Amino acid sequence: MVVSVVFVFCASFILSVMMIPLIMRISKRHALYDGIDDRTIHNKKISRLGGFAIFAGFFITFWVFNIPAHVHGFSTAYFVAGMGIAFLTGFIDDLVCIRARYKLVMQILAGICVAMSGLKIDTIVLHNAHAIHLGALSGVITVCWVVVFMNAINLIDGMDGLASGIVFIANIFIFIIAIALNNTLVALLTVCASGSILGFYIYNYPPAKIFMGDGGAYFLGYLYATISLMGMAKKSVAVLFLVPIILLLIPLTDIVQVVITRMRRGTGIFIPDQNHLHHRLMRLGYSTRGVLVVMYCCSIILGIASLIMFESPAQSLNIFAIIVMLVLLLAYILGHAERVAAVRKSNAADKGGKEGVVYGFPHGISMRKID
Repeated sequence: MVVSVVFVFCASFILSVMMIPLIMRISKRHALYDGIDDRTIHNKKISRLGGFAIFAGFFITFWVFNIPAHVHGFSTAYFVAGMGIAFLTGFIDDLVCIRARYKLVMQILAGICVAMSGLKIDTIVLHNAHAIHLGALSGVITVCWVVVFMNAINLIDGMDGLASGIVFIANIFIFIIAIALNNTLVALLTVCASGSILGFYIYNYPPAKIFMGDGGAYFLGYLYATISLMGMAKKSVAVLFLVPIILLLIPLTDIVQVVITRMRRGTGIFIPDQNHLHHRLMRLGYSTRGVLVVMYCCSIILGIASLIMFESPAQSLNIFAIIVMLVLLLAYILGHAERVAAVRKSNAADKGGKEGVVYGFPHGISMRKID
């Protein structure tokens, strides 16, 4: 097992890290650069096709080391089909830009493939005693599960090293849980994914030379959503729902906050803006690397909490509730800090005879005026 883990990790890492320079050269030759809009915080020509290296590094290793041989209880064909749909939807969007509604349809199709593969959320067990059978809702909940995680990874992919770093950290804790459960399939999948992510991360660490794009984000979101359904859920509801959620609680909370803000303003929920958590931290004066330190530390703390929940399933709901309350408290503190900063800037502008408030990112990355 140890030898397999080392070889799988090294293979996916080497494949990924070797592909990045080639992708960068192709992107330069054909001017395949990331667009600059209201969500991005960069102003350079940077390729957004790095997701291909992540996908290829994973997929080639997946087949060469015959990881499908460890698959039991679900259809590999449907799982791979959904994986391909998830990646290609994002990758094609990186090339030609697909409308949001069409991407959502393809995400749902990927989720349907997961449900058809047999990786359905059929039953929720509470404290190893009370079981809730979902019946006809099983497929719907499974599809929603996949779609939510695909979009969660995509929406936090707005800063150098953020999405790749958070998913890499989450994979470490999933690997630990898989080893504890003696789940070879999940252990190999997480190691395979981690190797390909790390190979990409070397070039994505700030200042980034390449981005993963929607292709990489959708692929990682799909993989994360499905890995959590592959037999890891047999112990209790803590492993099925709460552990995967708590590992990505920060980006999931960020999605809810952003969607609510956009709805209040009457803008489309798919319209990009600069109201994500990393944008807000940068407006408060954090550098890019400072934001990464904060986000990585939060991810590690949540990962440790997930291990505690795994070891104490009877208390998992209580621990989860405490963690959620702490996250909401931190969100309130952040909002208060933003309001104080806005008042100070407004007072400074009034004293200087200027109107309005100007929010900007450090180092002159991007400036935007808010009335």
